[in-house]
Amino acid sequence: MNALKITDYRVLTEWSPAKVQFFRIDPEDISATLSDILSTLMDLSWLSKFDHDYDKIAFASRAKKTIDDIKEKFDKCVDDNISKDAGEYVVSELARETLISELDYLDIPLDELVGKKRSGNPGFDFHSQNKITDTVIFGEAKYVATTTAYSSALPQIVDFISDRKDLEDLPELKPFCTESALQRAAKGKKGFSAAFSAKTTNTDIIIRNITKRRDFQSLRQYEELILVAVDL
Repeated sequence: MNALKITDYRVLTEWSPAKVQFFRIDPEDISATLSDILSTLMDLSWLSKFDHDYDKIAFASRAKKTIDDIKEKFDKCVDDNISKDAGEYVVSELARETLISELDYLDIPLDELVGKKRSGNPGFDFHSQNKITDTVIFGEAKYVATTTAYSSALPQIVDFISDRKDLEDLPELKPFCTESALQRAAKGKKGFSAAFSAKTTNTDIIIRNITKRRDFQSLRQYEELILVAVDL
């Protein structure tokens, strides 16, 4: 992808020992962003992580179906107007890319490329890993057309933790994450990323509103929390 335009970055040290970071991203040209995201998704070089040809064939088939579905959703976006489905892919992928390019965390494909669709709300949207601390990051993305969407992303993460959906993701992460990171995640040593669409709200106000929330306070017990606001 092209270089991300990061318009704000904060390390919220007052919430230690949890490592809390905040990024704000301006996608600028939406059409170019959608094109960049599709190019990134179509790069299936991650299939080389699998040892067996039958795994590569199976995961390539899953990924192709997902990519075709995403492309169809993106094709319906005209004149910089994006649908809810397309918006969540944009927020997911830009947040995932931020973790890779800005923090040098592991490049793990979007969950929907790797995982099989599950009934109901499927689970986390993207994952990464802090290479230094061996901390798996479980990410959830929300797009809401009319408001800044942290009030959708944060409670969803708390619900997923309660439903143990982070633990259910661990087998799918085995080809990408270190054994140490997976063991640590299974024991509760893990991190989360809440990515959300943002409007024109001032960054200080967004951070102040988030940090007053009960779900934010709940997530502070984990090793990391990475907040990613995407201006859409």
